[in-house]
Amino acid sequence: MDRSSILRSLAIAGVITLLLYFGFTKFVGGDHEKLVPPTAELFRAPEGRAAPTAKKAPETLCSLKGNRFKAVATTRGASLEHLTLDDPKYQEHGKPLDLVTTPDVEYQALRIDLSSPGAKDQVKYDWFDWKLTEETGTSCAFTYEDDHVALKKVIRASDRPYELQLSVTVENKKTEKASHRLAIDNPAWRYEREVEGGFGRQSPFVTTVECVKDTTVEEKTASDFVAKDFEKNEYREGWYTMGPPVSFVSTSNFYFAQALVPTSGPGPAGCQLRVTSYPKSGAMYRSRLFWQPKELGPGEKQSYEAFAFFGPKERDVLAAAGGGQHHLSELIKLGKFAFIAKYLVWFLIKMQGLSGSWGMAIVLLTVAVRTVLFPLTWKSIQSGAAMRRIKPEIDALNDKYKDDAQQKQLATMELYKKQGVNPFAGCLPMLAQMPVWFALYTSLQTAAELFHTPFLWFKDLSAPDTIHLGGWDLPFVLPWLLGVTSFLQQRIMPPGQMDPAQQKMMQYLMPSIFTAMMLFLPSGLGVYMFTNSVLGIAQQLAVERYYAKQAAAKPGEIAVREKTDDALATKKT
Repeated sequence: MDRSSILRSLAIAGVITLLLYFGFTKFVGGDHEKLVPPTAELFRAPEGRAAPTAKKAPETLCSLKGNRFKAVATTRGASLEHLTLDDPKYQEHGKPLDLVTTPDVEYQALRIDLSSPGAKDQVKYDWFDWKLTEETGTSCAFTYEDDHVALKKVIRASDRPYELQLSVTVENKKTEKASHRLAIDNPAWRYEREVEGGFGRQSPFVTTVECVKDTTVEEKTASDFVAKDFEKNEYREGWYTMGPPVSFVSTSNFYFAQALVPTSGPGPAGCQLRVTSYPKSGAMYRSRLFWQPKELGPGEKQSYEAFAFFGPKERDVLAAAGGGQHHLSELIKLGKFAFIAKYLVWFLIKMQGLSGSWGMAIVLLTVAVRTVLFPLTWKSIQSGAAMRRIKPEIDALNDKYKDDAQQKQLATMELYKKQGVNPFAGCLPMLAQMPVWFALYTSLQTAAELFHTPFLWFKDLSAPDTIHLGGWDLPFVLPWLLGVTSFLQQRIMPPGQMDPAQQKMMQYLMPSIFTAMMLFLPSGLGVYMFTNSVLGIAQQLAVERYYAKQAAAKPGEIAVREKTDDALATKKT
């Protein structure tokens, strides 16, 4: 490898790096610390009836301490104003992450709606202030009363991580029958630049709203709420509706979830989903539980219960949420190859338990996957060796029939048949491995366990490897390491059937692409890609050494040895 080749490769990678990185940060921005929640002036309730008061009553706050979180409830809607996570790893810029992103708008977390179409509506207004009547440190009780209805709402911290118990009691104070339909809101706000991805990576803040019935998940994004969708029967008044019974509803992103689970009521609960986009600003994501309308006679009461999960998508925590009977593990999205990804995640967790490090667990997982797939890799190696062996004859045919493509193709196929070579044998094993690679990619990109987890010099395995200089987050070590190892791999690859000029171009193009990709991919994925690249280099060097020793052997002996090696490789795995 000459000096000019190395400099040329580094120069190409550097140019692509700067163009992609600074172009990306220009349009997306990288300073989330300056993002502030939307204000009430931007969001006035588009539906509902506000109480005709001159001004709102003074706000009263109630603090709750739960298992691995703290929350603040408010008399504005008897809802959550903040919910912060206790674990040091769940901090941004030295402050605990707040999973409530709508503290200053009417769409508060856990706000209830009691409106029911009809003249005998139980409540006069949808928007009113509550009174804080009890505060214990782990629970907050709120009440509201007028001449039509008496309401009591209690928010209580559960013993389980990131869980809140919610109970609502509705009493009819009218002298006649009246009806209501209880719904519980679960909103989140995201700015446009928060959900825009980078080169090769989706933003971890891409948010979805979901209805889950047993293990069936109905997932919606902002693109699902366009004019044509509202012509469908399941879309009513701007909401996507799934009738009862549902297991839970959620508003979630890659690493964190807000889920509502119905546990008691006059019947099973249904689900509604809605995403309202605000151009050049962001979008409001809303999921809600609702029960069917309930009619109460004078003095009658009806109680409802649910629990809320507001926290990271840690697999063991989700599996045990609500006693482990509500399928909250479905919140983890593993893509189309989930049946493979589940086993990879299981192995990753086992390796972390043995090594005590998530980074080392990724390294061990990479080694294990490459070992398991070695029989398929060996097939590709054998195919490549066979193609190299007949390359001089292929070149001769290309020269002989350079003006007759049809005859050249026939002669080439005859040569393949005569030598017992299948040109596609190297491609099929690689295609068979693709589902595993996709599953591994998804598993590492969505693992909440890697969030803010350090390894070696990496500050966060869920974020790109960067260093903060002069107000910019600049690519640090990993992108360049991966570019160098990719260049080495291309360099030591034996000549193939590709044109020499094309092969030389690939030597510089592929490392540049890998370097550019690692600007935005999580470091955890980079650790996998770098480990895999180093193993690939070691494997290629071993293969070249092996075939160099076989170069003097007779063709028949090589064929016998290849079959023996194939059998031994299969037996080892």
